[in-house]
Amino acid sequence: MKRVFALLLILAPMFSLAFSPGSSPEEAKTDSASTPVESRMALNYLCGSDSVTLTATLSIKKGDITLALENAPVEFAAGDGITSKPFGKAKTDQEGNAVFKIAASSLPADKAGMVTYGATFAGTAKYPGANASVTAKPAKIKLFFSIEDSVHLLKVTATQKNEKGEDVAIPKETVMLYIPRLFSLLKIGEIALDETGTGTLEFPKEIVGDTLGNLVVVAKIEEHDVFGFVQGQNVINWGVHKQYYKAEVPSRELWTPIAPLWMIITLLIMLAGVWAHYMYAVYELVMIKRLSKKDKPLF
Repeated sequence: MKRVFALLLILAPMFSLAFSPGSSPEEAKTDSASTPVESRMALNYLCGSDSVTLTATLSIKKGDITLALENAPVEFAAGDGITSKPFGKAKTDQEGNAVFKIAASSLPADKAGMVTYGATFAGTAKYPGANASVTAKPAKIKLFFSIEDSVHLLKVTATQKNEKGEDVAIPKETVMLYIPRLFSLLKIGEIALDETGTGTLEFPKEIVGDTLGNLVVVAKIEEHDVFGFVQGQNVINWGVHKQYYKAEVPSRELWTPIAPLWMIITLLIMLAGVWAHYMYAVYELVMIKRLSKKDKPLF
């Protein structure tokens, strides 16, 4: 009787789980299907010397899962905050980014010179629409290079449009200076603009360029409340010339086709030790076989 009672105690939780009310697979599928799909869009703005680059990032969210929406048409427009003018469409890539450029000369602005940019995804039968906007004032950054008393100088000017459409200085702003590298931007300094929107910096030495010593210098105003992101760039041959080794005589480095000598010697020693152990094991097996033949019992 005690054994039967103990067995019932063990099986009771199983029966309670089996017959307890819960969600069936069909109900789980219904809950998943009823989860609403939400489209999200973010709009990034970059003002260059000749054009404005708009990058719309489109994604969809269903429950806890967020994925980039690929091959979706996004319409770009710009206006003065009251009326908006469409400029064109672009489709998103596999990362959900749609990039569109607008000529700086064709931007509609309000009285203060502010332009409102918009990106709209109309939506489909499967995904709802989404939109995003950003407001900024167009600006320009120009870079000039000069040599004074054997000193390499970099000069930066920043301008904006006034109510008459004339270029006027952007005073008292900070401009960041970079040189593009393989995966990132190398910061070489920053310039505080004066009242005339001008600033200078002594160009750093011993920065490696291409085979001709060319360097691409990028100047940026970043995350400004009025101007947003503004960028200008120029090329100068003040870099150290990159030296390429001949294919038949490469240097022995970790990133070259021929490894360093210390690495080759270390590898040979390790391989020699491994093969020595193999040979020793074979030798021991042969000797054991020979000794076993000599030591056979007489009966």
